[in-house]
Amino acid sequence: YTVTGTAPCTNATATVTVTETGSPDAGNDGAVTVCENGASIALLSSLGGTPDAGGVWSGPSAVVGGNYDPSTMAPGVYTYTLTATAPCVSDQATVTVTVNAAADAGTNGTLTVCETGGAVALLSSLGGTPDAGGAWSGPSAVVGGNYDPSTMAPGVYTYTVTGTAPCTNATATVTV
Repeated sequence: YTVTGTAPCTNATATVTVTETGSPDAGNDGAVTVCENGASIALLSSLGGTPDAGGVWSGPSAVVGGNYDPSTMAPGVYTYTLTATAPCVSDQATVTVTVNAAADAGTNGTLTVCETGGAVALLSSLGGTPDAGGAWSGPSAVVGGNYDPSTMAPGVYTYTVTGTAPCTNATATVTV
């Protein structure tokens, strides 16, 4: 800015420097479902829009490196915050994390029966704590989850528990 001076005075000048800062964009709220035994995921990829990098995560568990690890962290709402330079305002977005339980078919087992014996529940021959409600397959059709030596062929019977996405199915076998 210049003010013209009247002789013998010189002109007077002043300068105003304008700095423009951008408003941060934390993206749009998002949601993600993971399996309890799944791999770590980048929380930023679960936000909608085009979030700026460099924000800070907070939530039910401490977030390290921007990742959510279902084996060590609690599910819930995680908040991504980008701090603005005044006079701009900060921005936040959230990711709601849901964790599905992994399917458990137990561990492999064996079953020895007498060919004239009664029917035996195959599930009781699996180790661990298999989830109920799975399906059996094998050399013979399995009815009611039982192995009947008088009507069925010996061999490997597979128990499959269907996983809830994104968890995979789990299988275990009983060798008769």
